[in-house]
Amino acid sequence: MAPHDHEHHDHDHHHHDHDHDHDHAHAGPLTVSVEDVGPARKCLTIEIPAERIAEQVGSRFEELQSQAALPGFRPGKAPKRLLQRRFTSAVRDEVRTQLLSDCYSQAIEQEKLSVLGQPEIKDLDKITLPETGSLTFKVEVEIVPAFELPELEGVAIKRPKLELSDAEVEAEVQRMGRQFGSLSDAGDAAVEVDDYLMTDVTILPGQDASDSAEQVAHHPQIYVLVPGESRSFKGHVAGIVVEDLGKRLLGQKAGQTVRVSLTGPSAHENEKIKDRPITLVIKIQKVERVAPAAETDLAARFGAADPADLRKQVRTMLESRHQRQQQSAMHQQLCDYLVEKVEMELPEGLSGRQAERMLQRQAMELAYQGLGDEEIAQRVAELRQSSDAEARRTLKLFFILSRAAETLEVEVSEGELNGRIAMYAMQQGRRPEKLRQEMQRGGQLEQLYMQIRDQKTLDKVLEKASITDVDPSELAEDGKDAAKAEKKAEKKTTRKSTKK
Repeated sequence: MAPHDHEHHDHDHHHHDHDHDHDHAHAGPLTVSVEDVGPARKCLTIEIPAERIAEQVGSRFEELQSQAALPGFRPGKAPKRLLQRRFTSAVRDEVRTQLLSDCYSQAIEQEKLSVLGQPEIKDLDKITLPETGSLTFKVEVEIVPAFELPELEGVAIKRPKLELSDAEVEAEVQRMGRQFGSLSDAGDAAVEVDDYLMTDVTILPGQDASDSAEQVAHHPQIYVLVPGESRSFKGHVAGIVVEDLGKRLLGQKAGQTVRVSLTGPSAHENEKIKDRPITLVIKIQKVERVAPAAETDLAARFGAADPADLRKQVRTMLESRHQRQQQSAMHQQLCDYLVEKVEMELPEGLSGRQAERMLQRQAMELAYQGLGDEEIAQRVAELRQSSDAEARRTLKLFFILSRAAETLEVEVSEGELNGRIAMYAMQQGRRPEKLRQEMQRGGQLEQLYMQIRDQKTLDKVLEKASITDVDPSELAEDGKDAAKAEKKAEKKTTRKSTKK
């Protein structure tokens, strides 16, 4: 049974699907029984009383009688008997659908349940309205799990001291030079590190798949950056990490094809790729080499007087990026604290849509920290590889932060939303209103709203935290230990679950 998408809305997790908006306030209370059928999953048994069915059928026939035009009768003048003969099954079908929807909504309100995603009505195709008597049906829903918020005051947090070196400023100027440089066709030259390859990528099912296999996905024109030793030759193709990508591509030429067999990432949005053996067929169409932008051009582009002034600007930008990274590091520790302190039973699995949302959120978080597009694409590709445990942690954190935001009365204003969009637009060298439209179309505004809400919530908790300044290396060590402990814990749970 596939878990439903978790429609994450800030407060109201449950939406009514009312076409005709039959208000059920005037209807009497329903007989509802609720039982647990799995982690954060309930089964509701709902009884629709006989008189309510009769009343709905009757009023629908009255509506029909006032509108229906039967041959030989003026509109609204056809005898009820004739209408009933002609329309009974259609009316009963329509009333059934409406009653199921209304009574489900009423039961959810009555039982005060916070529902996630879509309800699953059991044996829907077998439910028919009885001629007489009541109708009982069962619905399974996933709900927001029950849990207690931990103590939010005085949490121990380490703040990394960040020093900005001249080397970092230089590296950033070089990176900007490449980002705003010009690409030119390298013709027949062999592929080198940091080349961009225009490729045609096909994803086939199975290991060492032949071209006759049925395609899982096809990306006719995508750029692939060739990673070198500085990136341990690790890169990504169509959002999928390939550990030794650089080694496979270096020395190849336009017109050649590279085939890679691997297992699809476990948090991939496409079920046919997720955790399945796949073959990537990478056809190199063109090798393009970057000529970095001249520093004077770069300065002009960013409104700086000269290269020295550009470095001043870059330093200021990196300082604020450092502050954001410092804030992110503290947020990360707070999140670890919350996840560790809260016990909750999570819904069963992650759907593709949830995985997609999780990746969108992470991409935004990285953009907020000031990472460049290529860096973000690489990190998101790595996140797709992350375990189900990581995905479940993200979901758990979502519930905890939603509750904390409510408790601490955190609101996000339209101005804050627009301010954040303007910041992203500046990073990408684009117009804010254009970016906003794009995010609205891609359904990312809600993710952005939640990102700001979560950050404000964490900041509010930080105000009352007990903070010590430490060397960044100390945090890196903590991170390694935590990762080790998590790996150990994950092994334990997988052992447990394989026993079953």
